Amino acid sequence: MIELFVIKETEWLELVTESVSLEGQRYQAPRSITAKIITKQGTHSYYSVSEGDTVLFKWKGKELFRGIVFLRNPEEHGLTFTAYDMLQYLVKNKDVYVFSNKRADEIIKRLARDFQIPTTSIANTGHTIKSLVFKDDTSLYDVILKALKQTKSQTGRNYQLYSAKGKLGLRAWPDPSEVWVLETGVNITGYQYSTSINDTATKVKLRRQKDNKTYTATASDSSGISKYGVLQYVETVSDNINQAQLQERAKVKQAQKKGVKKELKSIQAIGIPDLQSGLPVYISIPEVGVKKTYWIDTDKHEFKGSTHTMTIDVVEKNSIPDGVSS
Repeated sequence: MIELFVIKETEWLELVTESVSLEGQRYQAPRSITAKIITKQGTHSYYSVSEGDTVLFKWKGKELFRGIVFLRNPEEHGLTFTAYDMLQYLVKNKDVYVFSNKRADEIIKRLARDFQIPTTSIANTGHTIKSLVFKDDTSLYDVILKALKQTKSQTGRNYQLYSAKGKLGLRAWPDPSEVWVLETGVNITGYQYSTSINDTATKVKLRRQKDNKTYTATASDSSGISKYGVLQYVETVSDNINQAQLQERAKVKQAQKKGVKKELKSIQAIGIPDLQSGLPVYISIPEVGVKKTYWIDTDKHEFKGSTHTMTIDVVEKNSIPDGVSS
């Protein structure tokens, strides 16, 4: 079932493989594999890999990964190595840049040319960004994410960087009309689910200092107070906003921190190769009242022999996480 090759200039050499782990995370480049291979058995020697080699991983004949070896851990009769796809070069390379009147896709093409990163299809993002300045050394990945974040704020359209057959690409974020279903008793083998009020607030107080004066805005959840008591969240705001805006922000923050927080994570299931971070998945766990569509935040697929299992974490909304290229 597992096919793992090291690609040389004139041929593909198949590696004797014990196991492969394939993983990725939404808005965190790149995807990677960690593979354990056998290089020696008795008097027989088998093919190995070196840093910088291109490796290709197939499962049931379908290519799931192609990338570059960055890490090797030799052992007595084999080695374990880690390879990353082309998005690794966006993370590893940094520079300063000034862009004027450029679309996000034009910025990506410029960075790829500057750092000799091969590309495949780069979608036209449509929105022209008047100015984008990076005075400090910034990773290419963060440069691109900031451009994509500005594009989304203006157009509402979301785009995804990806690596295919050893080339960097950009596409509209996949939002398929049909999604995979994970269900207890069918293909889910385990999960972690919890409910908590540790991060709940039944009262919110925001403060802002201006001209040696302190302005305050509060919002509260009366039903929450009667049920859980007073749980106050306090924040000092540095933004230049007026009292009405401060009050509105307090209301929004109260709505965000209201009620019992539910967390579903570490969903273990029979492996589905197409399920990876950034894609929607419908999850049905009637035992805890879960029946809805989530977005995959992290995915880890384990392949050994003819067995494929996976573990995923999910989020309710496919929004750019706070602090990512803000």
